[in-house]
Amino acid sequence: WYQRRVRAATTRKHNFDSFEYFKKLVPDTLFFIFYFYEGTRAQYYAAKALKAQHWRFHKKIKMWFQRLEEPKEIEDAYETGTYVYFDIDLWQQRRKEDFKFEYKFLEEEC
Repeated sequence: WYQRRVRAATTRKHNFDSFEYFKKLVPDTLFFIFYFYEGTRAQYYAAKALKAQHWRFHKKIKMWFQRLEEPKEIEDAYETGTYVYFDIDLWQQRRKEDFKFEYKFLEEEC
């Protein structure tokens, strides 16, 4: 009986150390992992999964943004438009209109 229970428990485990697992998580879970597991592989996978879901990290203000619509203005150094961003202080997604996203603050890694 004991060995069957152990075998059943080990065969159902998830591979938490893979991007395939992280890309199935919802953004709120990924934000939690990103902000609270700093410097870990989990943070890297969370960032990579958020980017796969079209979120962009702003290095200067340390927040994640996602286009809500096509930008109103696109220049070589920036774009301006309406975004959804994750507010870490309120722990919710909020809307920001006429935001100027300067590309020099766009995190490119992952």
